Amino acid sequence: MGTQQKLGIKVFYYYLSKRIFVGLLLLLVSLVVVSLKDAIVSKIVLIFPMSVSVAVVSYLLIGLFVISILFIAGGFLISWLDYISCTFALDEQSFNIKRGIFSKKEVSIPYRQIQDISIEQTFYNRMMGVSKLVILTAGNDNNDKTGESEGIFEVIDSKIAEQMRNDLLQRTSVQMTREIKDPSLGEVK
Repeated sequence: MGTQQKLGIKVFYYYLSKRIFVGLLLLLVSLVVVSLKDAIVSKIVLIFPMSVSVAVVSYLLIGLFVISILFIAGGFLISWLDYISCTFALDEQSFNIKRGIFSKKEVSIPYRQIQDISIEQTFYNRMMGVSKLVILTAGNDNNDKTGESEGIFEVIDSKIAEQMRNDLLQRTSVQMTREIKDPSLGEVK
């Protein structure tokens, strides 16, 4: 079996950018509240005594800060787990994909079953340097949304996707050439 490869560090950055947004927004709000602390306390003093007003604003600041740090740390952890949970390898006969942290799933796609390989990019994907790679196999209906292909990488580094497509196309055509021109079989397929 070939060496297991990751999808590229840009995939981690892509996941991270999507997952820590709320945490960063809350951190920004807590910084704004810190800068406006005196004004907020002066408004709350009209309802509560001074000591209660200061305590309320202090607890609000601490709560916002802690929640924002938890969102950022959680986003970082989930992004890292998503990043390390998928690897692939090219061996002599098939393309192998391993997915999962707690429940592992291994898929082996024989080169002879690969019919098409497409790379898709949205504007945001282009900015992040990532792509979506779809490997269409024999027996898979492209219009069937319920039976999703096993050879889909929702996010993969664009350079790795291009290299993978080139390697797979080369291996599929080499294998097809062997199948067509193999004289030991006694017939041409």
